[in-house]
Amino acid sequence: MDSTLPHLPHRSKRSYFAGISGGSPKSPVSGICGTRARQIPRGFTLVEIAVAIFIITILLGSILVPLTTQVEQRQVSETQRMLENIREALIGHAVAKGYLPCPDRTSGGAGTANDTANDGVEDYNTGTGICFSTTASGNVPWVTLGLGAMDPWGNRFRYRVYFAYAQRSPAARFNFSTASNLAVTATSGGTLLTAASPDGAVAVIISHGKNGYGAMNAHNNTARPAPTSADEVDNAAGGTLSNFTSRTITPVGSAAGEFDDIVVWLGKYTLFNRMVASGKLP
Repeated sequence: MDSTLPHLPHRSKRSYFAGISGGSPKSPVSGICGTRARQIPRGFTLVEIAVAIFIITILLGSILVPLTTQVEQRQVSETQRMLENIREALIGHAVAKGYLPCPDRTSGGAGTANDTANDGVEDYNTGTGICFSTTASGNVPWVTLGLGAMDPWGNRFRYRVYFAYAQRSPAARFNFSTASNLAVTATSGGTLLTAASPDGAVAVIISHGKNGYGAMNAHNNTARPAPTSADEVDNAAGGTLSNFTSRTITPVGSAAGEFDDIVVWLGKYTLFNRMVASGKLP
Protein backbone atom coordinates (compact mmCIF):
# COMPACT_ATOMS: atom_id res chain seq x y z
CA MET A 1 0.00 0.00 0.00
CA ASP A 2 1.24 3.48 -0.93
CA SER A 3 4.40 1.88 -2.21
CA THR A 4 5.36 5.02 -4.14
CA LEU A 5 5.27 7.30 -1.12
CA PRO A 6 8.05 7.75 1.38
CA HIS A 7 7.70 5.63 4.47
CA LEU A 8 6.14 8.17 6.78
CA PRO A 9 3.84 7.98 9.69
CA HIS A 10 0.14 8.43 8.88
CA ARG A 11 0.09 11.99 10.21
CA SER A 12 3.21 12.85 8.24
CA LYS A 13 1.52 11.69 5.02
CA ARG A 14 -1.32 14.13 5.58
CA SER A 15 1.21 16.87 6.09
CA TYR A 16 2.95 15.75 2.93
CA PHE A 17 -0.22 16.00 0.81
CA ALA A 18 -1.25 19.26 2.44
CA GLY A 19 1.54 20.93 0.52
CA ILE A 20 0.10 19.74 -2.87
CA SER A 21 -3.32 21.36 -3.17
CA GLY A 22 -5.11 22.06 -6.50
CA GLY A 23 -3.62 25.05 -8.24
CA SER A 24 -0.89 25.34 -5.65
CA PRO A 25 2.50 26.44 -7.03
CA LYS A 26 4.17 24.20 -4.52
CA SER A 27 5.76 20.94 -5.51
CA PRO A 28 6.40 17.87 -3.46
CA VAL A 29 9.85 19.15 -2.91
CA SER A 30 8.62 22.49 -1.67
CA GLY A 31 6.17 20.77 0.56
CA ILE A 32 9.02 18.85 2.16
CA CYS A 33 11.77 21.39 2.06
CA GLY A 34 9.74 24.53 2.56
CA THR A 35 8.62 27.35 0.21
CA ARG A 36 11.32 28.83 -2.01
CA ALA A 37 12.00 32.60 -1.77
CA ARG A 38 10.03 34.55 -4.45
CA GLN A 39 12.29 36.39 -6.94
CA ILE A 40 11.34 40.06 -7.49
CA PRO A 41 11.86 41.22 -11.14
CA ARG A 42 14.78 43.64 -11.39
CA GLY A 43 14.34 46.91 -13.45
CA PHE A 44 16.94 48.75 -15.55
CA THR A 45 19.51 50.86 -13.81
CA LEU A 46 20.07 54.50 -14.75
CA VAL A 47 23.36 53.55 -16.36
CA GLU A 48 21.68 50.94 -18.56
CA ILE A 49 18.96 53.41 -19.60
CA ALA A 50 21.56 56.05 -20.40
CA VAL A 51 23.51 53.58 -22.57
CA ALA A 52 20.32 52.59 -24.42
CA ILE A 53 19.40 56.22 -25.08
CA PHE A 54 22.91 56.90 -26.33
CA ILE A 55 22.77 53.98 -28.77
CA ILE A 56 19.31 55.05 -30.03
CA THR A 57 20.59 58.60 -30.54
CA ILE A 58 23.55 57.35 -32.57
CA LEU A 59 21.26 55.17 -34.71
CA LEU A 60 18.78 58.01 -35.31
CA GLY A 61 21.62 60.36 -36.20
CA SER A 62 23.00 57.92 -38.75
CA ILE A 63 19.55 57.76 -40.37
CA LEU A 64 18.50 61.43 -40.18
CA VAL A 65 21.73 62.95 -41.52
CA PRO A 66 21.55 61.09 -44.86
CA LEU A 67 17.82 61.86 -45.06
CA THR A 68 18.50 65.59 -44.58
CA THR A 69 21.18 65.47 -47.26
CA GLN A 70 18.80 63.70 -49.63
CA VAL A 71 16.07 66.28 -49.02
CA GLU A 72 18.49 69.14 -49.71
CA GLN A 73 19.72 67.46 -52.89
CA ARG A 74 16.15 66.97 -54.08
CA GLN A 75 15.47 70.67 -53.45
CA VAL A 76 18.52 71.64 -55.48
CA SER A 77 17.53 69.31 -58.32
CA GLU A 78 13.98 70.65 -58.27
CA THR A 79 15.30 74.22 -58.38
CA GLN A 80 17.52 73.43 -61.36
CA ARG A 81 14.52 71.95 -63.16
CA MET A 82 12.42 75.03 -62.38
CA LEU A 83 15.16 77.35 -63.62
CA GLU A 84 15.39 75.41 -66.89
CA ASN A 85 11.61 75.74 -67.26
CA ILE A 86 11.89 79.49 -66.71
CA ARG A 87 14.56 79.76 -69.39
CA GLU A 88 12.39 77.80 -71.83
CA ALA A 89 9.40 80.02 -71.00
CA LEU A 90 11.50 83.13 -71.68
CA ILE A 91 12.42 81.75 -75.09
CA GLY A 92 8.77 80.88 -75.74
CA HIS A 93 7.74 84.42 -74.83
CA ALA A 94 10.33 85.84 -77.23
CA VAL A 95 9.20 83.50 -80.02
CA ALA A 96 5.56 84.42 -79.49
CA LYS A 97 5.94 88.17 -78.99
CA GLY A 98 9.33 89.09 -80.45
CA TYR A 99 10.90 90.22 -77.18
CA LEU A 100 11.72 89.00 -73.67
CA PRO A 101 9.53 90.10 -70.75
CA CYS A 102 10.65 92.78 -68.33
CA PRO A 103 11.10 91.75 -64.67
CA ASP A 104 8.40 92.22 -62.06
CA ARG A 105 9.60 95.02 -59.81
CA THR A 106 10.28 94.20 -56.15
CA SER A 107 9.37 97.63 -54.73
CA GLY A 108 7.80 100.95 -55.69
CA GLY A 109 5.64 101.36 -58.75
CA ALA A 110 2.50 103.32 -59.53
CA GLY A 111 0.19 100.42 -58.77
CA THR A 112 -1.03 100.20 -62.37
CA ALA A 113 -1.37 97.03 -64.47
CA ASN A 114 2.28 97.02 -65.58
CA ASP A 115 3.81 98.93 -62.69
CA THR A 116 2.98 97.04 -59.49
CA ALA A 117 5.58 95.41 -57.26
CA ASN A 118 5.54 91.67 -56.53
CA ASP A 119 2.40 90.84 -58.51
CA GLY A 120 4.16 88.50 -60.94
CA VAL A 121 3.39 90.70 -63.96
CA GLU A 122 6.19 92.28 -66.01
CA ASP A 123 6.63 96.00 -65.34
CA TYR A 124 7.48 98.41 -68.15
CA ASN A 125 6.71 101.89 -69.42
CA THR A 126 3.68 101.42 -71.66
CA GLY A 127 4.39 104.78 -73.32
CA THR A 128 7.94 103.95 -74.42
CA GLY A 129 7.82 100.15 -74.52
CA ILE A 130 10.97 99.95 -72.39
CA CYS A 131 11.56 98.34 -68.96
CA PHE A 132 11.74 100.86 -66.12
CA SER A 133 15.32 101.62 -65.14
CA THR A 134 14.50 100.36 -61.65
CA THR A 135 13.36 96.99 -62.99
CA ALA A 136 16.43 95.94 -64.95
CA SER A 137 16.58 93.31 -62.21
CA GLY A 138 13.62 91.99 -60.26
CA ASN A 139 11.40 88.97 -59.87
CA VAL A 140 10.79 86.50 -62.65
CA PRO A 141 7.35 87.64 -63.93
CA TRP A 142 5.72 84.32 -63.09
CA VAL A 143 2.18 85.41 -63.92
CA THR A 144 3.23 86.72 -67.33
CA LEU A 145 5.06 83.44 -68.05
CA GLY A 146 2.49 81.16 -66.40
CA LEU A 147 4.97 79.62 -63.95
CA GLY A 148 5.27 78.93 -60.23
CA ALA A 149 5.84 81.90 -57.95
CA MET A 150 8.71 80.66 -55.79
CA ASP A 151 11.61 78.25 -55.37
CA PRO A 152 11.54 75.30 -52.92
CA TRP A 153 12.74 77.57 -50.09
CA GLY A 154 9.87 80.06 -50.45
CA ASN A 155 11.77 82.80 -52.30
CA ARG A 156 11.19 84.56 -55.61
CA PHE A 157 13.43 83.80 -58.55
CA ARG A 158 15.62 86.78 -59.49
CA TYR A 159 15.59 87.80 -63.14
CA ARG A 160 17.96 90.15 -64.93
CA VAL A 161 17.41 90.98 -68.61
CA TYR A 162 19.49 93.16 -70.89
CA PHE A 163 17.06 96.02 -71.59
CA ALA A 164 17.41 95.98 -75.40
CA TYR A 165 16.03 92.43 -75.54
CA ALA A 166 12.85 93.35 -73.65
CA GLN A 167 11.91 96.41 -75.71
CA ARG A 168 8.65 96.40 -77.61
CA SER A 169 6.67 98.88 -79.73
CA PRO A 170 7.04 101.81 -79.96
CA ALA A 171 10.70 101.00 -79.18
CA ALA A 172 12.74 98.94 -81.64
CA ARG A 173 12.88 95.18 -81.05
CA PHE A 174 16.15 93.29 -80.92
CA ASN A 175 17.84 91.86 -84.02
CA PHE A 176 21.08 90.12 -84.97
CA SER A 177 23.12 93.27 -84.35
CA THR A 178 21.73 93.96 -80.86
CA ALA A 179 24.48 93.80 -78.24
CA SER A 180 24.31 92.39 -74.71
CA ASN A 181 26.77 92.72 -71.86
CA LEU A 182 25.50 90.41 -69.09
CA ALA A 183 28.34 88.18 -67.88
CA VAL A 184 28.48 85.09 -65.67
CA THR A 185 31.80 84.13 -64.12
CA ALA A 186 33.12 81.13 -62.20
CA THR A 187 34.02 83.37 -59.23
CA SER A 188 33.59 87.05 -58.53
CA GLY A 189 35.67 88.76 -61.21
CA GLY A 190 36.98 85.36 -62.39
CA THR A 191 36.83 83.31 -65.57
CA LEU A 192 33.92 84.06 -67.87
CA LEU A 193 31.34 81.32 -68.38
CA THR A 194 29.50 83.40 -70.97
CA ALA A 195 30.74 85.25 -74.02
CA ALA A 196 32.13 88.71 -73.42
CA SER A 197 30.29 91.91 -74.35
CA PRO A 198 28.81 92.58 -76.89
CA ASP A 199 27.94 88.88 -77.09
CA GLY A 200 27.09 88.31 -73.43
CA ALA A 201 24.03 86.63 -72.00
CA VAL A 202 20.69 88.34 -72.65
CA ALA A 203 19.08 87.13 -69.41
CA VAL A 204 20.16 85.62 -66.09
CA ILE A 205 17.85 83.73 -63.70
CA ILE A 206 18.82 83.04 -60.09
CA SER A 207 17.58 81.12 -57.09
CA HIS A 208 19.29 82.41 -53.96
CA GLY A 209 19.31 78.90 -52.52
CA LYS A 210 18.65 77.57 -49.07
CA ASN A 211 20.13 80.52 -47.17
CA GLY A 212 18.06 82.94 -49.28
CA TYR A 213 20.53 85.80 -48.86
CA GLY A 214 19.59 88.62 -51.21
CA ALA A 215 16.24 87.07 -52.17
CA MET A 216 12.68 88.34 -51.93
CA ASN A 217 10.52 86.36 -49.50
CA ALA A 218 7.57 85.08 -51.52
CA HIS A 219 5.30 84.78 -48.48
CA ASN A 220 5.38 88.39 -47.32
CA ASN A 221 7.26 90.24 -50.11
CA THR A 222 10.07 91.38 -47.84
CA ALA A 223 13.78 91.28 -48.59
CA ARG A 224 15.83 88.52 -47.03
CA PRO A 225 19.14 89.44 -45.29
CA ALA A 226 21.90 90.60 -47.61
CA PRO A 227 24.72 88.17 -48.46
CA THR A 228 28.27 88.65 -47.23
CA SER A 229 30.36 86.45 -49.54
CA ALA A 230 31.64 88.20 -52.67
CA ASP A 231 30.11 85.67 -55.06
CA GLU A 232 26.63 85.91 -53.54
CA VAL A 233 26.91 89.71 -53.41
CA ASP A 234 27.40 89.68 -57.20
CA ASN A 235 24.12 87.85 -57.69
CA ALA A 236 22.17 89.98 -55.23
CA ALA A 237 23.45 93.23 -56.78
CA GLY A 238 22.42 92.24 -60.29
CA GLY A 239 20.17 95.26 -60.62
CA THR A 240 23.12 97.63 -60.65
CA LEU A 241 25.84 95.37 -62.06
CA SER A 242 26.11 93.19 -65.14
CA ASN A 243 28.27 90.47 -63.56
CA PHE A 244 26.97 87.30 -61.93
CA THR A 245 28.60 84.22 -60.40
CA SER A 246 27.81 80.54 -60.87
CA ARG A 247 29.87 77.90 -59.10
CA THR A 248 29.79 74.84 -56.87
CA ILE A 249 27.82 75.13 -53.63
CA THR A 250 30.09 75.62 -50.61
CA PRO A 251 29.11 75.79 -46.91
CA VAL A 252 29.67 78.44 -44.27
CA GLY A 253 33.31 78.63 -43.23
CA SER A 254 34.74 77.23 -46.45
CA ALA A 255 37.84 78.86 -47.94
CA ALA A 256 35.84 79.97 -50.97
CA GLY A 257 33.11 81.48 -48.81
CA GLU A 258 29.48 80.48 -48.39
CA PHE A 259 27.64 80.03 -51.69
CA ASP A 260 24.40 78.24 -52.50
CA ASP A 261 22.96 80.33 -55.35
CA ILE A 262 21.79 78.38 -58.40
CA VAL A 263 22.22 80.29 -61.64
CA VAL A 264 21.19 79.73 -65.27
CA TRP A 265 21.38 82.12 -68.19
CA LEU A 266 20.11 82.58 -71.70
CA GLY A 267 22.85 83.12 -74.24
CA LYS A 268 22.44 85.57 -77.09
CA TYR A 269 23.02 83.01 -79.82
CA THR A 270 20.84 80.39 -78.15
CA LEU A 271 17.98 82.87 -78.36
CA PHE A 272 18.86 83.74 -81.98
CA ASN A 273 18.86 80.06 -82.90
CA ARG A 274 15.39 79.50 -81.51
CA MET A 275 14.05 82.68 -83.10
CA VAL A 276 15.39 81.69 -86.52
CA ALA A 277 14.03 78.13 -86.16
CA SER A 278 10.57 79.57 -85.46
CA GLY A 279 10.75 82.04 -88.35
CA LYS A 280 10.84 85.13 -86.08
CA LEU A 281 14.32 86.21 -87.25
CA PRO A 282 15.67 87.66 -89.38
